[in-house]
Amino acid sequence: MKFGSNKQQNKEANVGKVTVLSMGFELTGDIISKSDIRADGILVGSIRTDKKVVVGEKASITGDIIAEEISINGEVVGDLYIKGDTTIYSNAKVSGNITTSSIHIHKGAQINSGVQVVDAKEVEEASKSSKINSVSREELYSMLDEKAEKKKEVPVKPIAKTQVRTYTDTSSSGIDDSNKDLPRTW
Repeated sequence: MKFGSNKQQNKEANVGKVTVLSMGFELTGDIISKSDIRADGILVGSIRTDKKVVVGEKASITGDIIAEEISINGEVVGDLYIKGDTTIYSNAKVSGNITTSSIHIHKGAQINSGVQVVDAKEVEEASKSSKINSVSREELYSMLDEKAEKKKEVPVKPIAKTQVRTYTDTSSSGIDDSNKDLPRTW
């Protein structure tokens, strides 16, 4: 007999698989990840993951976020498309439209947003309007996997061999005038 749930075992298997944007880090560009994302720095760009996004208290994100779940303690300016739970804590500042399956807003949170609570399929459909969905996840992951494979296959080029010419001293002065333009090796 087995105790515990498969969900708990899956969570334990994914421990350590977190993309982290740490405090003091600033990034301009989109983040697309297969793992959870924790942001404590500054991001000017969108986030897309099939997992959870955690926005830390000192974090600032300007861009759309598409995720399974989100917890916000910092600042987010952009549209949110969350298929599962959206949790906005008391320190959070959120501006932009929120389309989610479930929302929890703590007292003190600053929200300047339109909120739609719909089922996960409707969230998925609504997220297609975001610019970060211009390439499907499958296409992007496929391109990244191909790029990684090509990187592994790059042959190592041998170092070019150089020729060293030597000369023998045949003159009485000690210098062979026929080779005077060649570099000398000693």
